[in-house]
Amino acid sequence: MKEMDVKGFKALALQCRFELSDEEAQDIKNEFDVLISQMRLLDKIDTENVEPMVYPFEEPTSFLREDVVENVLPIKEVLKNAPKEKNGFFVTQKVVG
Repeated sequence: MKEMDVKGFKALALQCRFELSDEEAQDIKNEFDVLISQMRLLDKIDTENVEPMVYPFEEPTSFLREDVVENVLPIKEVLKNAPKEKNGFFVTQKVVG
């Protein structure tokens, strides 16, 4: 991977349509250098006899939980500050044509 310098980060920022000060570009370069050194450490790990994993756990897991209804506010309470409401719903301007 080619080394990035402050000028490179400033040029990249301009391509993304924003400007960086010299100090901001230097901060980004410093953080990027740390990231690159960490990636190089990972490259040193011997993975020769390690089988690739499709999923990080042996058994499929689900982090979804059952929906539990708690602390339900009355409709009148929810809509009390709405500028406009109809049949228990907020009324807004149409946003798509």
